[in-house]
Amino acid sequence: MTTLCRDVPVSLVLAAGGARGVAHVGVLEALVANGFQVSEIVGSSAGALIAAYYAGVGLSLDELRRLGLGLTSRHLLAWAAARRAPRWLAGYFRQRAGIVPDYLERLERASGKRLHHGVERIGFLAFDRISRGDVLLHSHLPDFPLADAMRGAVAIPLVYPPRPVVCAGRRMLLHDAGGRNRIPIEYLFTEPFAPRQIVVSDIANRLVHRQENAAKIKALQARHPDVAIHHVMPDALGRGMLLYQPSDLEALVVSGRTVMTALIQSSARSPVG
Repeated sequence: MTTLCRDVPVSLVLAAGGARGVAHVGVLEALVANGFQVSEIVGSSAGALIAAYYAGVGLSLDELRRLGLGLTSRHLLAWAAARRAPRWLAGYFRQRAGIVPDYLERLERASGKRLHHGVERIGFLAFDRISRGDVLLHSHLPDFPLADAMRGAVAIPLVYPPRPVVCAGRRMLLHDAGGRNRIPIEYLFTEPFAPRQIVVSDIANRLVHRQENAAKIKALQARHPDVAIHHVMPDALGRGMLLYQPSDLEALVVSGRTVMTALIQSSARSPVG
């Protein structure tokens, strides 16, 4: 059994899953509270959002928790309506989107050139409708578009319009890739990332998806035996992506923190590492 080492930087993979992504906050809370340094993060969909606000904008974990717990289904659906409504009607829905506009303004003000909390690299997976393929936009690109990249990575098809982005001389039209790639762990083994140990926060809400994710991780571990990969699964089974109760969010944060703490404690008891 491989153990999680406190003196080795953690590369974190934050999975797709809509509102279930608030569980990633609990995972981060446990890592930070126990003295682990997260050096790089890749995320898909909701995972990209958490990475952007934690490492790109620099929200504290308390602020990140407030953001996650403050988003209701009504806010997200109202913002979706505002993005698609004609201009004369968009303001009506915008006023009903709660904290969404304010936090997006904070995102727009962050340049992405300087990361926070000791994180050195971040990457967001999205699907480009122009090239018809997945693309990972990362912070080591000279013109990394933090806000546009994140907004493209969370633009759920048929709910939010795709996000136009220009990066590295390439024009893209981005939307959420979470339905195609829930855990983009393979991108950690490409430049500029340099994983030494990996934690995957898996928030799949169906057992078959968890099994598929576990098989993907097992295959990558076989190809990269020198990098320990740890798979944590907050209790997200059966929980919705856009439709949920506020109590669901608090339970997800607690579950994320609980499963990550359990892994840390198990590693501490192990005679190895």
